[in-house]
Amino acid sequence: MVDASKYVAQIENIYFLSYIGESLRWATNDIAREELPDDVRLLLRRLERREAKALRQRPESGRP
Repeated sequence: MVDASKYVAQIENIYFLSYIGESLRWATNDIAREELPDDVRLLLRRLERREAKALRQRPESGRP
């Protein structure tokens, strides 16, 4: 059996992640989310959580 963990990439760069997310969303935009494979749905959920976290951590402009 192949150790799948050696194929897992740990990507912390949110700017690079946005490109991955954009490409993945473009590739899956005409497929209902329920019809996507489990691993693709998981990746989309993780990307959405990271993007939401990055937006929450961004300082608001205009605040003193």
